[in-house]
Amino acid sequence: MSAQIQYSEALVKAVGELSNVAKTAANPYFKSKYAPLDAIIDATRPVLKKHGLAVIQQPLFMEGTAGVETTILHEGGYSTTSKLLLPLKDQSPQGVGSAITYARRYALAAVLGIASEDDDDGNVSTGLVKKEEAKPVKSPVREVSKEEPKATATWKNVEITNIREIQGKKSVFFCVEFDGKAEALTFDKKLFATATDLALVKVDAGVAPGKNDPSKWQLISLAPTSGAKANITPDEKA
Repeated sequence: MSAQIQYSEALVKAVGELSNVAKTAANPYFKSKYAPLDAIIDATRPVLKKHGLAVIQQPLFMEGTAGVETTILHEGGYSTTSKLLLPLKDQSPQGVGSAITYARRYALAAVLGIASEDDDDGNVSTGLVKKEEAKPVKSPVREVSKEEPKATATWKNVEITNIREIQGKKSVFFCVEFDGKAEALTFDKKLFATATDLALVKVDAGVAPGKNDPSKWQLISLAPTSGAKANITPDEKA
């Protein structure tokens, strides 16, 4: 049996066992959900390994574009390769790194036949369907009281890098990530909406230790950093 036939048979079996990965992260620019890269890798690698397959992704950067070369390799020696390059409007290390991560996620899902993004067939963007608003929920980090909580610390000039909805045992709450590392929780739908709107600019985030769990930060307030400029252009948001 040729290496190409072995590869084809193994890939068919692997793809047949793969399932779509849960969309647990939120895109603040498009107000949609997607499956993060690490979740896709964790869900697909064991199945690929079982059938003697591996995925190798090489970063690419050329002429104002960045992306990834994705290779599916079979232990028999046969492989297939595809490239995905994205135009760059921000050629800083952070901008290039973000584009490569974005390309890795899209390319990996595409070559393995996995749906990793929300797909509304254009209805939301054309106004044919309205997204449902999140229902008010109880605080995951403190008890609700009449007195408004006060921030005990301020994270200044930080960037909102991820916003996601988390389903708890009894309620839904929101997690806002800053600069790709620090996280603060909120149950306030209006504050969550504010975080979504401010994803384009540097912000100052007022936070406080959670009343019920001091090891977690609670998001108290959010405002644009004075003089901050947009992190991405309006065209990228559109």
